[in-house]
Amino acid sequence: MHLDVVTLIAAGSFVAALSGLLLTGAWTQVREPAILWWAAADYVFAAGIALVFYGSATEAVPAVLAGSTLSSLDTGLVWAGTRAFGHRPVRPMLLAVGFGLWFALAAVLFAAGWRESIGTAGFAICIVFLLAANVELWRGRAEPLKARWPLTAVFSLHALIFVGGIYDSILQRVPITGGPPLNSWFGLINFEGLVYAIATAIFMILIAKERVEHGYLSAAERDALTGVANCGAFFAGAERLLDRCRGQDAPLSVIEFDLDGFKSINDSHGHAVGDKVLRIFVESTRGVLRPNDFFGRHGGEEFAVVLPGATVETAYVIAERACRAFAEASRTIDGRRLNATVSAGVAAAALAENFSAALEAADRALYKAKSRGRNRVERADDRRSSDGASVIRLA
Repeated sequence: MHLDVVTLIAAGSFVAALSGLLLTGAWTQVREPAILWWAAADYVFAAGIALVFYGSATEAVPAVLAGSTLSSLDTGLVWAGTRAFGHRPVRPMLLAVGFGLWFALAAVLFAAGWRESIGTAGFAICIVFLLAANVELWRGRAEPLKARWPLTAVFSLHALIFVGGIYDSILQRVPITGGPPLNSWFGLINFEGLVYAIATAIFMILIAKERVEHGYLSAAERDALTGVANCGAFFAGAERLLDRCRGQDAPLSVIEFDLDGFKSINDSHGHAVGDKVLRIFVESTRGVLRPNDFFGRHGGEEFAVVLPGATVETAYVIAERACRAFAEASRTIDGRRLNATVSAGVAAAALAENFSAALEAADRALYKAKSRGRNRVERADDRRSSDGASVIRLA
C-alpha cells in the first residue's frame, strides 16, 4: 500500500468522524454540554478534511478553500467546548460570523494570488483557538480533574505542529491542490492529526466522567443545606489536618459553634426561616475564615472549624469575628427582627491526643459560653473570670 499525504487526509477524515461518534455516545451517558461542542468539532473537522481530500484529488480549488475553513472552525468549536466546560458563556453566532468572514478573506487572498497567505492565516487561527482552549482549562484548574493536564498537552502539541505548517506556508511548500510531500510539515500535520483526533476524544470523555464522579463524591461529603462538610467528612478531614500539623510541628486549633436559641427560632418562625438562619451563619462565617480553614457541620445547629497552623489566640480572634458577623447579618431576616446570635468555644489541639479530644475541649468551652449568658466566646484553657478579656458580648 502506498502511503502519501492524500491517503493520510482520507484516514484523518474517517478517524475524526469516528471520534465524533465516540463523543456523541459518551454524551448519552454523561450529559455534559461541552461534549456536544467537542463532538461537533470532530464532525466539522472530518467534513473539512474530506473536502480538502476531494479538492486535492480533483484539483477543485473551492473545495480546498471550504475544507480549510472548516478545519479552522474545528479548533473554534474546541475552544467553545472548553468554555462551556468551564461554565462560561459561548456565543455561536459570533463564531459563525467570524468564520464566514474568514472564508471570504480566503477567497479574496486566492483571487489576489496570495495563496501562501491562506495557509498561514488558517494555521494562525488554529493556534490562537488551541491556546485559548488551554487558557480556559487553566482557569478551571481549581476543580481537581486529572484528565485536564493531558488534554492541555495534546492541545499544546497540536498548536506546535501548526507552527510548522506556517513555516511551510511561508516557504510556499503547501500547494492549493495536489498532495504535498509526505516528509513536509504538512505531511506531519496530517499524521499528527490522526493521533490528535483519538487522544482528544479519550481525554475529553475522561475529563467529563471525572467531573461527574467528583460531583458524586462532593455531594456525599457535603451537608445538603449549607454546603459545608458533613459530619463524616469533617472528622476525616480534621484528623488528616491534625496529622499534617503534627508532622510539621505546627499548631492547630478548633472552634465549636452553636446557634443560640435555635429551637425557639424554628418554633416561632418556622423551619424555612430556621434553614435560612443556618445558611446565613455559614455564609457570614466563611467570610472571616482563612482559605485553608476547614468548616463542617456535625449537628443540627452545631458547627466546627479546624484552623491548621493557628494558635488558640488566633482561633479566638477568628471566632469573635464570626460571632460579630453573624449577629450583624441575622438582625433582620425576611422583614422579621430575629437578632440571632451564636456562642463559641475555642481549644488548641496540642492539648489533646486526637481530634475528638480537641473537639471535646472546645465543646466544654462552648458549654461555658452558654452557661455564662450565650452570645460570647470562651477558651478551653481560659481561667479568667467571666468579666475578663477572654469573653465578648455582642449588641
